[in-house]
Amino acid sequence: MSKRAQELPIDVNNMTVSHPVVPGKVLVLVIDGVQGKAKVAEAVEHGFTIVETAKGKTARIKYEESELF
Repeated sequence: MSKRAQELPIDVNNMTVSHPVVPGKVLVLVIDGVQGKAKVAEAVEHGFTIVETAKGKTARIKYEESELF
C-alpha cells in the first residue's frame, strides 16, 4: 500500500503547522490535536477524499477515485 499522506512537522514552541500553497493542486491538511500529528494529502482529481475518525482521533484517509466520461 502506498503512502499518499505525508507527515508534516509541528512547531512545538507555538504548536503550529506550515505548508505552502501548491499551484494546480488541491491539498487536504489533517491536523489531529489529540494525537499531536499533522498530515498533508493531495485530493483525488475526480472522487472523494474522506477523513475518517474513531474515538475522537483521526483513523484513516480514504480515497475514492472515478473517471469522467
